[in-house]
Amino acid sequence: MKKSILFFALASTIFFSKCTSKKPAKTVSTDSISTIPAVALTPTSLQDASSKVVDFKDITTKSKVTYIDFWASWCGPCRGEMPSSQALREEYASKGVNFVYISLDEDKDAWASANKSFTLPDGHSFVLPNPTGSEIPTKFNISSIPRYVLMDTNGNVVDDDAPRPSETERIKESLDKMLK
Repeated sequence: MKKSILFFALASTIFFSKCTSKKPAKTVSTDSISTIPAVALTPTSLQDASSKVVDFKDITTKSKVTYIDFWASWCGPCRGEMPSSQALREEYASKGVNFVYISLDEDKDAWASANKSFTLPDGHSFVLPNPTGSEIPTKFNISSIPRYVLMDTNGNVVDDDAPRPSETERIKESLDKMLK
């Protein structure tokens, strides 16, 4: 009995140490995100598909209403919301709603691939070049994704936990209310 308990404890220790081990540090990186000069990045910087650095404020004050989707390519629920998001975007883009997709991916290639597969529009889909150094996830208290935020034309947060695109009636009600 003592041997089986000891074996179980040892096996558990080995198993859990592998689950919590850190990723090995990259020594050389060819990722265009990591080659952006640090002085060019601010705590509110985003990067678009063409590697252009833009500021969060510049893309969220374009329209009367901005609907932000925080997501990542590796997030199953995020990917599952994309068809509903696309339908919502098609219905509301002409009404003045700015749809912004902000990826928390650390792997730009994975983001770029998902970006293409979901046909996210240029100028509306961005990746955080420095997720751990960015103020954006902190500002919106992002602890899990997908997460949706509604903002007005002045950059004020109207709803920091807005309905998902698949919650069709609830999100349409919120958008319609803001558009009045």
